[in-house]
Amino acid sequence: MATWRDFLDCADGIRSLNVQAALQDMPVRLRCYSGVPEAQELREQAGRLAA
Repeated sequence: MATWRDFLDCADGIRSLNVQAALQDMPVRLRCYSGVPEAQELREQAGRLAA
């Protein structure tokens, strides 16, 4: 979770295709942690940054 949080902190404001692809892929990868509140927060933050 810490690595994903670090990525989101660094990705804010970057509009490269690679970052956008990672932001869209992240929620899919975090689904297996559906019971973990931090994972839900990360999915939401990734969705906001990808929008």
